[in-house]
Amino acid sequence: MRPIDIDALINNYKEMINTLEYDSMRSAGKSKLNADKLLAMHSLVEHYTRLNNSQKQPAKKKEVANG
Repeated sequence: MRPIDIDALINNYKEMINTLEYDSMRSAGKSKLNADKLLAMHSLVEHYTRLNNSQKQPAKKKEVANG
């Protein structure tokens, strides 16, 4: 199975969001059609950003006191 490049995925979602937002600014009907898609894409960007940040953080080591 191929690994997923989360950084590229986030950038692609952000580019799609910018395109839909620009499209929505030009027409009121388009903004109504694109609203649910934009909401879903923003939540996906947030999800993958959290996932990406958790993968990049090093594992915490437990300290054990001698005694």
